[in-house]
Amino acid sequence: MVALAFKNNRELPANDVHACDIVAINGAPKAEIHTEREEIAAYLTQITGELAVLARSAQYDLLAYFLEMARIEAKGHTGALKAPN
Repeated sequence: MVALAFKNNRELPANDVHACDIVAINGAPKAEIHTEREEIAAYLTQITGELAVLARSAQYDLLAYFLEMARIEAKGHTGALKAPN
């Protein structure tokens, strides 16, 4: 489950969530997630993984497959945004 913290502790409807409103994901301060794009990619990685598990549990195998592919794609973007050492 993804835990998001919002500015001013306000709650937003799901369709009104904007990355600029998120100050933490799963307890990690936003400062640890360096860019808004990386923050979005990390959120997409987690939520698509959870949706894939849910789809698979309901035996929506093709939907679960596509969600897993979306998770892998999003995860690739989180790594691609980090500077190489």
